[in-house]
Amino acid sequence: MASDRLTRENLQGVWAAIPTPFDEHDRFDEASFRENIRRLAAAGVDGIYTTDSDGEFYAIEIEEFRQVVGVFADEMRRLGVPSQVGVTWCNTQGMVDRLRHAADLGILGAHVGHPFFMDMTPESYRRFWLEIAAAVPADFGLIHYNTARVHNYQYGADYAVLADLVPNLIGTKHTSGSFPEFLTLMQAAPQLAHFTGDHALVPFMMFGARGVNTWFTSFNAPYMVAWYRECLAGDWEAAGHRQRRIHAFGALKHAVFGKGNYHGIINKGAAAAADFLVGSHRTRRPYLPVAEAAIAEFRRRVEEEFSDLVWRP
Repeated sequence: MASDRLTRENLQGVWAAIPTPFDEHDRFDEASFRENIRRLAAAGVDGIYTTDSDGEFYAIEIEEFRQVVGVFADEMRRLGVPSQVGVTWCNTQGMVDRLRHAADLGILGAHVGHPFFMDMTPESYRRFWLEIAAAVPADFGLIHYNTARVHNYQYGADYAVLADLVPNLIGTKHTSGSFPEFLTLMQAAPQLAHFTGDHALVPFMMFGARGVNTWFTSFNAPYMVAWYRECLAGDWEAAGHRQRRIHAFGALKHAVFGKGNYHGIINKGAAAAADFLVGSHRTRRPYLPVAEAAIAEFRRRVEEEFSDLVWRP
């Protein structure tokens, strides 16, 4: 993949979600963040992104966002790894501010989720995307973060229109596990680079997904890279085995950590049970971290039931 620009044609691969580490005083832990970027890059991921759900964007105000993205851009430049940031916020101006800062620092693309408090009219939705597109240079890649938990969820026909309206929309972060919906998406908007998650990598890649936005890289990035390469090679038997293992691993994660947490909270707990990344499972209020006892139990169960998924130095 070219490292100077992301396009509809070259966006692909394993894109790792990097957690935002906080220290014991609730401050951004820059040293751990830099080290984790280096570890992910060394594992061979195709790109890294920050300040999405696993980066706890909702807990980071604009000044700290600038700090986090400044460190991120600096480290990614040193390593020569393609970069993206999440810019989702509750209003257009907040996203525009984040987009402009990211573009100024040389970040290559951004995940854009729709403002999440209430639905938008068709005209406010259209104007939102025009303003988002105008906030960045024409060669800055926009990726729609399409999640059903946010209003104005998009389907295939919607993307056919949006792709024409926003020329620098290059792809989607598709969180649904619906296979028929994904097939319709591929048929309606094949010009966009559609990404799936760990939960549906094999079936969606078999029918056109370009890559994966993955949380599992925080637990074992080399495993994820090897899995994606199996998909590229068409080794569906081996890749299917990994899909079943990841599915069972995810079920264990939610069973041990329980209900009431999501994304960054649970995945930080899972990462803390492994040795691949440094840092801690600290989160920001009102979202409390998973209990240390639960992390210890998860680590024990993983060693017993999923030793093949554990990263070994």
